[in-house]
Amino acid sequence: MEVILNKNANYDFENLDLDLFEVVGIDKEISERIITKSYGYWKSVFIKVFKNPVFIISLIAILVVIVCSATIALGEYAIPTYPDGEINAAPSSEHWFGIGKMGEDLWNKTWIATRTTLIFTLVIVLIEVILGIVIGSIWGYNTRFDIWFIETIRFISIVPQLILWLFIIFLFAGNKGLWVAVLAVSITNWIGLASLIRFQILLNKSREFNIASKVLGSNGEKIIRKNILPSILPIVIQSIAFSIPAAIGIDASLAFLGFGFVSASDAKSASLGSLLTDLLSGSDWQVAPHLLIVPVGFIGGLALAFYVAGKIFADSLDPKNHR
Repeated sequence: MEVILNKNANYDFENLDLDLFEVVGIDKEISERIITKSYGYWKSVFIKVFKNPVFIISLIAILVVIVCSATIALGEYAIPTYPDGEINAAPSSEHWFGIGKMGEDLWNKTWIATRTTLIFTLVIVLIEVILGIVIGSIWGYNTRFDIWFIETIRFISIVPQLILWLFIIFLFAGNKGLWVAVLAVSITNWIGLASLIRFQILLNKSREFNIASKVLGSNGEKIIRKNILPSILPIVIQSIAFSIPAAIGIDASLAFLGFGFVSASDAKSASLGSLLTDLLSGSDWQVAPHLLIVPVGFIGGLALAFYVAGKIFADSLDPKNHR
């Protein structure tokens, strides 16, 4: 029988009718058990991110860009060898992004450029993550190597990044291309992530469970992989979220300075940096504003989508945000 008590009434608890109650006894197993909702880390992560409409919109935008860049204008030239028709024409139903100043269809050229820049960005970020995690983990966990890493980074950082990139590209001037730019940028790009991971490992390696793991015989590699890296994963993902727009910005900066891995006059290929530099050179964009609006809007939107998706995913990896 279920008894509902009125909180505003006065009851004589000393003279209650015991027939209304049933003694169920003591179950020691149940009394020691913490009854709560089942919790799974990755399940909570994905539930949190896919409940966020901003993440969904950003993810869909990224997937659409990747699919379009992989399928549109394959095998076509970025700039037609024999331009046919008007130049600097505004967007229309036939040419969605309009026509450039050399008679090129900006829709096709934009996707060709996006394909090249995404490859460059993927390689740069992949190298940064691998070198950053490996070097940062060794640097942070084995303090006897501290002086060597500090001096190496000082030696690399003594020259400003941009000047060092241009110097490396200049050395390979006869072989100018994508992989030369990747080599130049990768020499310094890992330093920020490695320093961040080193600092986080220094903070976490002396925690009780890591000391216990070491006492029980776990080696340094296992402690870093199993104990420390999962706890700093949100910080690593957030750093990567910044790295992707930064790599797109590096492409644009190198192209603007004339050291891009794709020449602005290259008819076969293009990058987002060379596209922006080419369209903004001269004063044609003042007469045809779409030459400025289209590339800036596309590049800015792409960088923002990567950053927002990465930032939300990084926040969802923090267990403190799951409850």
